[in-house]
This record gives sequence, C-alpha cells and structure tokens, in this order.
Amino acid sequence: MKTNFTMIATMILTPLTLSGCKREPPVLTDRQVEQVFDAQQRVLDQQEILSQGRDELEADRRHWSERERSDPIIAKSIEAAGILFACCLPLALILLLLAKSKSEQVEEAKADPVLVEMLSTESKRLPQTPPRSDQANLPHH
Repeated sequence: MKTNFTMIATMILTPLTLSGCKREPPVLTDRQVEQVFDAQQRVLDQQEILSQGRDELEADRRHWSERERSDPIIAKSIEAAGILFACCLPLALILLLLAKSKSEQVEEAKADPVLVEMLSTESKRLPQTPPRSDQANLPHH
C-alpha cells in the first residue's frame, strides 16, 4: 500500500513540477512596458491628489473646530452686554425723569410770583375796572 501511495504521489507531482518548470515569464513589448509605467504614474498622481484633498479637508475641519470654540464666547459676550443694557435702562429712565422734575421745579419757582400777582385783586397786570354787578342784568319779577 505504501508503494501505491508513492506511485500515485509521483504521478501527480511529476506533471505539476514539469509544467511549472516549463513556464517562461511573459515577454512584454516596450509599448506594453510604457503603458504599465504610465498606469502606475497615473495611480501615483491620483493618490497625490487624494492626499492633497485629505489635507485640505483636515485643515477645513480644524478651521470649523476653532470657529465652534470661538462662536459661543462671542455669543455670551453679546448676551451679557444686552442684559447689562436691559438692567441699566430703568436707572437711566429714572435719572431722566428726575432731571426733568428738577427743571420743572425751577420753572415752577419762576412762575409762582407771576401766578400770585395775577390772582391777587390788586394785580398790576390786570386792567382795573370796577366789579360788575350782575344784579342789574337780572330780570325783575
């Protein structure tokens, strides 16, 4: 049985080894070699373009990442300024009303003597006419 196995192995391996030995490397023409080199060069060029695109994409990602970090800071600053303005607005209105009140008091102080003079019976500004008697105009019954 051992001899059968070696004989079968020899019969199978012999043609395989002989066929491998007879195989000659493929012969390429100069034109085919140039085409292979051109194809390899195009592949390298495409890889370079992809690498540049990847670098640009990474730079863009960094830019947006930096922008996302700075935008909340600006937004918080604007919000704080708005809140500060909103809190100071009532104080400004009160100061404005107080300033108007003081100027009105000054004008009232100037107007008081004029009013007193006009309301007095001996006013220099009002014409001096004797008081009218409404009794004369009343109908008699």
